[in-house]
Amino acid sequence: MQGTDEDPQPFIERWRHAGGSERANYQLFVTELCTLLGVPLPQPARDDQRDNAYVFERRINFAHGDGSSSAGFIDCYKRGAFVLEAKKLKAGISPKGLTPGFDDALLRARAQAESYARALPAAEGRPPFLVVVDVGHVIELYAEFTRSGATYTPFPDARSHRIRLDDLADEALRQRLRTLWLEPMALDPSRASAKVTRQVAVQLAALARSLEAAGHPAETVAAFLTR
Repeated sequence: MQGTDEDPQPFIERWRHAGGSERANYQLFVTELCTLLGVPLPQPARDDQRDNAYVFERRINFAHGDGSSSAGFIDCYKRGAFVLEAKKLKAGISPKGLTPGFDDALLRARAQAESYARALPAAEGRPPFLVVVDVGHVIELYAEFTRSGATYTPFPDARSHRIRLDDLADEALRQRLRTLWLEPMALDPSRASAKVTRQVAVQLAALARSLEAAGHPAETVAAFLTR
């Protein structure tokens, strides 16, 4: 997948001083982020939830232990890709940077996104990613590639799962988000490891054939390659 020619700086400057609530801004932020990344925009919602594979405000139902249920709404949902939970946090941000309160608020947003992912219909499966957005400030990524109900963990790791607004100037980070939108399972590290293992196996097989063709005994070649 190739990047786009979209200059990220206008987007970064436009959102740097965004205020208001997430309800006022998050759909516009996500829409403009999609344009920056060069990925399709969310679609208009339909009455039948089975048709709402990529929409804002995707309705879900929470089933409770007493047999009752309640409704919830995913801020942005892309089937097979992600649940996105948006906030506009003020508490926890100071002129000196982030405070523990900010981190706590984002963790609560992550937990909310995970509850939405678990409440999705079983037929749809759980998406591999949670995307937590503080509008105009940061984007956090969490992944669970087995899609089996295990816990979502920071992606790619706890030190680099947070993408700040200014970081979007980095094409590599924009490419990570682009892949998340278009081919999320390609980001699964186990798939990359399996691909490397297959490539090494092919190279070792070719080397073995060349050594045997040069007259070395098969047992000697096998012992050499094992070492």
